[in-house]
Formats: sequence, C-alpha cells, structure tokens
Amino acid sequence: MLEAEPASVWVTVSGTRLHFLDWGGTGNTIVIYHATGLLGRVYAPFARAFRAIGHVISLDQRAHGGSGEAGQGGYGWPTLGTDLKGFLEAIGARNTFAFGHSAGATGIAALASDHPELIARAVLVEPVLFDSPGRSRPGQLAMGPQTRHRKTTFASVDEMFTRFAAKPPFSSWDPGMLRDYCEYGTRPNDNGERELICPRDSEAFYYENAHLYDGLGYLLRCTIPMLVIFGGARDAIGPHIANRLRRELTSAQVIELPQAGHFAPMEQPEEIARLACVFFTNS
Repeated sequence: MLEAEPASVWVTVSGTRLHFLDWGGTGNTIVIYHATGLLGRVYAPFARAFRAIGHVISLDQRAHGGSGEAGQGGYGWPTLGTDLKGFLEAIGARNTFAFGHSAGATGIAALASDHPELIARAVLVEPVLFDSPGRSRPGQLAMGPQTRHRKTTFASVDEMFTRFAAKPPFSSWDPGMLRDYCEYGTRPNDNGERELICPRDSEAFYYENAHLYDGLGYLLRCTIPMLVIFGGARDAIGPHIANRLRRELTSAQVIELPQAGHFAPMEQPEEIARLACVFFTNS
C-alpha cells in the first residue's frame, strides 16, 4: 500500500508565506529544518522515522520549496532563526524537538541560544560554523559564482536524476532522497521542462555570506541538550571544530561519522535517524 502524502500547510511569518509539511504522529512536535538549496520533502526518511515518536513537521525556509521569496527583512542567515521562531509561535509549539541539517542546523542553534523555551532538544547535523566569523574557508566563496551559473532546467525528473546520480556530491545520496529532490525540488516550466524551485541567486547569497554569520557563537551559548553530528570526509564541516565543541559545549554530545560528508543525512539516513530517535526519546 502506498503511504499517504503529508499535508501541505502555509503560515505567514514577518510578511513571508512559509510552507510546511505535516507528516502526522502524536507527542512532542518534531520540526525538520533543511539545508540551503533543498526543501523539507527531501528529508522524508527522517519524517517517517520520527513519526513513531512525535508529531512531525518539515519547514521550507523562505525562498525554498513551497515558501515565498521574502517578506520583511529579505532573506539571509539571520532569518533562519527568526523565521523558525515566528513559525513555532504561529503554530503554538513549545518545547519542540528540532532536527536540522547544514544551514537549518545553524538556524536551530541561533533560535535555541536566544529562546530555549521553544526548543527542548536538538539534533544538528553538519551545522555551518566558522572559527573566525568574517574569514571564509578555502573554496567557500567560489560556491556562489558556481551556483549562479549552474544548470537549472532539465528535460524531465528522470533526466535530472540520471545526471545527478552520476556525479558528486549526489552520487553518494540515498537514491530515494535524490529522487525526491529531483521531483519535489523542481516544478514544470512553460516549455514542459523541470526547473529548480530555489532561485540560484538566493542559494548563492547564503554561500557567499555564510562566513559573516556567527553560527558558532550562537551554538556555544546554547544550554539545551543537543546531539551534534559531523561527517569525517573531506567536504564535511566538522572535523576542524568538533573537538572545540566537545571542550566548550557541555550541554552537547558531539559525534563524527568517519565515512560521511556534508550531506551525511542523505548518505546515511538510517543511521542518523536512529541516532536522532534515541536522543529524542532519552529526554
């Protein structure tokens, strides 16, 4: 039997119409917050796993997925936390369990730092962190121009899937998650093709400005229980900073998955979902 699709719901936060999927389940609200350029629907394996322990929703960031481009404040790194705050307040959620990946993880940390009453426990996978805000990493700034000039239209979902599955970083993704990205992360255009939903300029903006946002500072000020998961592969963010978090962030468990990269949730969805479920239920 085919599984029922999650319900699409919209709320308006600071002038921006934000889209989220309600996956069902009962218990604590569990919110999934995605990486830059993606959308909540891609994290379906996590939503289905978390549904056994709580009421699961996956939120699309502004300018991503089904959410609007921008309202008050445009878009940028600070809106990751403020939009999440406004969203949780709009749906009346408190003491939420949060699962975030990459920029989504950084946004959760920013919110938990300032408003611990909204986030009870958090699992952060590959949060975007810089030891010295204002100083970029080698190769980081190049991601902006690369994103602005990449291909955004495809003949079909199948053509996009075949193209992406043949090259990194997507070649290491779980095939089902990649298929969902190709299907739900695109929409038909007037020429009968599929085009990426997330605008190139919006995505590039996040990459080009990541080093200007003090995500590490927010994370180090958090007092809620957290599980921080880093990959150990070359493209992962964590290896250089995991030990610092172990020393300074007493409220967190910090683990590394040696074979995983920055897209760890797509590479090891079953293992990361298992770790997250154990952490959430051991409260």
